[in-house]
Amino acid sequence: MPARRRSAKTVDASVRKSPSPKVTVTKYTKPLDEIEMTETPVESPQGKDRKFAPTRPEKPNLTYVDYIEDFKVRVQINNYEVIEFIDDCKRAYTFVHPYIIKASDYTVKTFNQLRDQLQSDPVGVTSTTQTEE
Repeated sequence: MPARRRSAKTVDASVRKSPSPKVTVTKYTKPLDEIEMTETPVESPQGKDRKFAPTRPEKPNLTYVDYIEDFKVRVQINNYEVIEFIDDCKRAYTFVHPYIIKASDYTVKTFNQLRDQLQSDPVGVTSTTQTEE
């Protein structure tokens, strides 16, 4: 059966349009006040306000041996931080592990109970003995 379609009502009265006033608009209007812009001089930070050196020093203060020692210290700091991070991860795993096991066991137990319940007595299905009575 095809769907019914609505038919549009026909209107006999004609629509009269009143003339609208003609408005002319210019594409660009000049600003009312011409403001003269000037640049204000900005002082560059000198002396104690400056946070960095303005030029590169001619000779570095550190020797090659100092760079090597600094690198070794930085590697030791990095190794210490990585070992601490691994220890924190182990502690977190040890803390959370029993709760995850408990949640997993509960979920599996509940799922098995629901599955057994639905297999033994399906919802919405009536046996033939009940309908015959």
